[in-house]
Amino acid sequence: MATQDAPHETSLARRFIIGGLVIVLILVVTVWFIAPGSVSTNDAQVDGHIHPLNARVSGTVTWVNPVVNDTHFVQSGTILARLDPNDYEPTVDRLEGDIQSTEAQLVAAKLNVQISEMTTRSRLSAARAAVAEARAEMATAGAQSLSAAASLAQTTAVFHRAEDDRRRYFALVESHEISRSEYDQRATEAATAEAQMRAAEANLAAAREHIASAAQRITEREGDRLAAETAPQQIASARANVQRVDGDLRKTRAILKDASLNLSYTAIIAPVDGLIGRKQIEVGQRIAAGQLLLTLSPTNDIWVVANFKETQLKRMKIGQSATIHVDSSGEDIGGTVESLGGATGAKYALIPPENATGNYVKVVQRVPVRIRISPGNRQTTLVPGMSVEVKVDTRH
Repeated sequence: MATQDAPHETSLARRFIIGGLVIVLILVVTVWFIAPGSVSTNDAQVDGHIHPLNARVSGTVTWVNPVVNDTHFVQSGTILARLDPNDYEPTVDRLEGDIQSTEAQLVAAKLNVQISEMTTRSRLSAARAAVAEARAEMATAGAQSLSAAASLAQTTAVFHRAEDDRRRYFALVESHEISRSEYDQRATEAATAEAQMRAAEANLAAAREHIASAAQRITEREGDRLAAETAPQQIASARANVQRVDGDLRKTRAILKDASLNLSYTAIIAPVDGLIGRKQIEVGQRIAAGQLLLTLSPTNDIWVVANFKETQLKRMKIGQSATIHVDSSGEDIGGTVESLGGATGAKYALIPPENATGNYVKVVQRVPVRIRISPGNRQTTLVPGMSVEVKVDTRH
């Protein structure tokens, strides 16, 4: 009897061992292919850029595009509204006139530089020539004065000799020693010599006056030369005036550019394609610079932010595929892990939690993971804020 029970017990034990191995194998496969193969979270939502459109200048709204309503789609470049341009057009017109006037001043200033260069240089040459001429005239006058002085000395000597002869002959004619005709001849010679002496005196006086006049002209010509020698300073002043006018022109152009930009800002234009939200603009409304008018939400530049538990990130890597389940439609769309957050959601909170207390309780934190939505046809229109569920395949 004991011999018959032994093979039966051996077969039963063998079955238990095989069954146990099968169960272990099933558990290993389950753990390997299911448990660590994917992680999921329902703490996820669609995110995207929200573009606030603010007024760049103040003004009164004169026109609003009829398509500008909440939830309506507009394309980039669409004029959404217009402000009254009369607040800015007069400034632009005035500045354009100022620029034309300043441009004319700049042309005149540049011509003045050329004229100054030619005029001052010719004046300097003429002044130097006039000084040389006046000095030459002075030298001539000096020579004439010396000649006149010598002539006066000669004629004076002749006159004195002739006058002495006349007086001697006068005494002889009174004593009837010579004839009256001989005396008259000597008297005529004395009168002629006296006239020649007086003429020589006049010539000497004229020569001396000529010297004084020549000296005066030298002084005047020297003054003209000194004035003409300031040509470099005059040219530099003319060029400085060109730079000043050019600076005024640049400044006015900059102001005009600013005024023209302000005028262009009266047309409020959509910067991107998107859906309108939070519309706050109406015709007749007075708006201030920086005031929020509406928001635009692009529908072609969106992604998903999934907040995974920190314990789920062990095998998660950038580039892994993800499945996004859209709550609103039940549709599943593909995606890819694009980046992992640089901090937990708690750290991004307005008031981060403070754990440096005696009654600290450990809480599993969540880390935001950005999921890029794969391009392709999808049935559902996704907008920022929609709830989704995300499953990431961590096997690869």
